Amino acid sequence: MNLYGSYRKLFSNSIAAMSAAIEIYNKPKIEYRDECFVILLINAWELLLKAILSKNKQSIYYPKRRNQPYRTLAISDVLARSHAYFPAEVNYPATSKNLDCLISYRDQAIHFYNEAGFGVLIYALAQTAIVNYRDLVQKVFNKDLSEEISLSLLPIALSTPVDPVAFLNLQSGKSTTSKIVQGFTNQVRNLISELENSEQDTGRFLTVFKVNLVSTKKITTSDLIVGVQSAGGSEPLLVHKSIDPNVNHPHRQKDIVGNSIAHPGMKLIVGGQPLTAYKFQAILFHCKMKQDLKYCWVDESGAVTRYSQMTIEKLKRLSREEVDTAVNHYKQIQREKRNKKVA
Repeated sequence: MNLYGSYRKLFSNSIAAMSAAIEIYNKPKIEYRDECFVILLINAWELLLKAILSKNKQSIYYPKRRNQPYRTLAISDVLARSHAYFPAEVNYPATSKNLDCLISYRDQAIHFYNEAGFGVLIYALAQTAIVNYRDLVQKVFNKDLSEEISLSLLPIALSTPVDPVAFLNLQSGKSTTSKIVQGFTNQVRNLISELENSEQDTGRFLTVFKVNLVSTKKITTSDLIVGVQSAGGSEPLLVHKSIDPNVNHPHRQKDIVGNSIAHPGMKLIVGGQPLTAYKFQAILFHCKMKQDLKYCWVDESGAVTRYSQMTIEKLKRLSREEVDTAVNHYKQIQREKRNKKVA
């Protein structure tokens, strides 16, 4: 018997499970949505982690007991055993805590069904899990999943959406909340504090994602909007609009380099090391981010430069090697400029 399994088949099934999870979540009308979605999401992760173990010639089975069939590893055990194969860019402590929370929800889903607004917290945890999944697949299997499936959840409703952070704060002061819900929300708050105190990437644990549905006839807030054409049109309509840098590009260099936006009072960690002003400029130059409006906005006089949240997310995904390459390239260019001035 092959104790490693087929990592190609495990990986293929994992992608299928993730695709099914996203499809279920995005159906306009379906009962038991969050529960079904999380079951498939966890299944996709379990298969992915087993594929990683299999790829590295590690058994995906427990030791066989006499007169009993082989049993494959449970999600908690496969998560622990795959730690050694996580790339540095996908923070293992935060990613594993994120999955632990979703597994806890899956196992106790019956206790959460009547808690108003609870779905927004599951959404935030799940969307973060999907981003982590995408990045892990990219680093380990060198595959871009966006070419096969749309890794998006669309939490559009007729009521005002609830912010997951606001939901957590609200639950902390409610006496009518069930003990199970209180325990879960307390667990999330405590894990955020624990990860921050240990200088882990909390963006791998919980991230606030906001999605807006905007009519293309009333474009007022977005710089890039996906709209719907008239009944005769078959393709989505992309509409570009001038942006408000105060909204879309709120960060200055001193904000990003001097103080982590995600963790106030702490340096932003990029490629496993604290970000410095020199490294920041080197990365901007090497990756040509200043020429890309989604990352950088410069006023007409050139006196003010501002950066978007996407800049921070890109920085956090860079590996140590990518940072070193950017710094060496930047040093070379600076050296060539000095040599020209001397000549």
